[in-house]
Amino acid sequence: MSRPVDPTRGPLLSALIRLAAPVVVMQLCHTLYHWVDVMWVGRLGATATAAVSTSFFAVWTVWAFADLVGVAVAATVSRHIGARERARAAYAAAQATLLALGLGAAVSIAGSLVVPALFRALGAAPEVALAGSAYLRIVVAGAVVSFLYVLGESILRAAGDTRTPMIVVATSLVLNALLDPLLIFGWGPVPAFGTAGAAIATVIAQCFAVAWYARLAWSRHPAMPFDFAALRAPALAYQLALARIGAPFALIGVLYSVVYLGLARTAASFGTAALAVVGIANRVESLSYLVAVGFGLACEAIVGQNLGAGRPDRAERATWMSVGLMCAFGFGVAVLMWFVPEALLSFFTADQDVIARGVPYLRILAPCQAFTCLEIVLNGAFSGAGDTVPPSVISITVSLLRMPLAPFLAHAMGVGLNGIAWTITLTCIMRALIVLGWFRRGRWKTKRPATAVHPLPAPDATH
Repeated sequence: MSRPVDPTRGPLLSALIRLAAPVVVMQLCHTLYHWVDVMWVGRLGATATAAVSTSFFAVWTVWAFADLVGVAVAATVSRHIGARERARAAYAAAQATLLALGLGAAVSIAGSLVVPALFRALGAAPEVALAGSAYLRIVVAGAVVSFLYVLGESILRAAGDTRTPMIVVATSLVLNALLDPLLIFGWGPVPAFGTAGAAIATVIAQCFAVAWYARLAWSRHPAMPFDFAALRAPALAYQLALARIGAPFALIGVLYSVVYLGLARTAASFGTAALAVVGIANRVESLSYLVAVGFGLACEAIVGQNLGAGRPDRAERATWMSVGLMCAFGFGVAVLMWFVPEALLSFFTADQDVIARGVPYLRILAPCQAFTCLEIVLNGAFSGAGDTVPPSVISITVSLLRMPLAPFLAHAMGVGLNGIAWTITLTCIMRALIVLGWFRRGRWKTKRPATAVHPLPAPDATH
């Protein structure tokens, strides 16, 4: 059994690495979930591939709402674990579960109503809309499972255990990869579900992970505090407090989907190759993004636990340590994007037109990689402190500037496709510097989580 890391004591660097490394692997696994679906569905033809790919930003929106609960429970549970209040952490985990069930059901119902309208709004061809709707309806129907999937991982991470959820997520990814061909193409008595089969495989794999998390809670795993009795006593005020912690970060995720769609439309006006450049560049940037998110989430747990333990100085040191490591990593990615952009692009495409147009595009994006890492890590620290409003306001405000700025630079200023790259780079740097300035004010150190104002049942050491 994996023992939780206690980041409130001992060397900080080793605690940070031990927490962050498995999270990086988990982030890669989450990305591979979608890539595996696209890989298998691609054998059905261009229509099926377009259907699943077009659904990506809607799937991202579902995950953004799931992160609402994940961020809230991570901030709350880590604070109580750091204060050695395991019973209160268990109560928070149970109330977060009820919140996940309610929000997941709401997303399922609302999503099922808008799926057809979504593909009409995108102007998708009828056959793409039909295949995409079959895929997306099942993903949306499984929103409750997705919410619980994120919740279980967040509880364990908040309590200092990232190795166990890494094993759970990696195993579920393997299961998804095995189920995809079976359910997409059919075999023996199993019918061929087409694109819907990819969605069914994902939901089944996530159900497997959720069952694993439930077993850990039932067996009282040291990093899975859970109060089963609290499931029978819903506390709406407490759940709303949790939602207030997580909602700002959920809005960032939703906005990302909307803004990316706007950038894609601007790129589409320059042709198919330009649109491909934007998509591939987004994948290249994931080199820095995935690693930075891993360290940001590790920082979230460390900050939460140390604030709970009354060690804000240690929380701040851990944050700057993570910032230093990730800025150095982001600089390394920037060097690759500047000096060997052809090699990076060739990994995703052999189209020479796409590569030629992508080279200057990647070079323009290179300077913002370290700033992106800086922002992600600081957002993790804000999240761990439960101080989620400032970074979300900054991110949303600056990101919305991309909507008018990209077409202005691309068309009005005549910069063309590279105007999108300049838009991304300038806004990334601006966003990171503003977040840095706000973090240095230090108000996050004394931030009381929204849940702190709600009295809890008397602690019970048996939880």
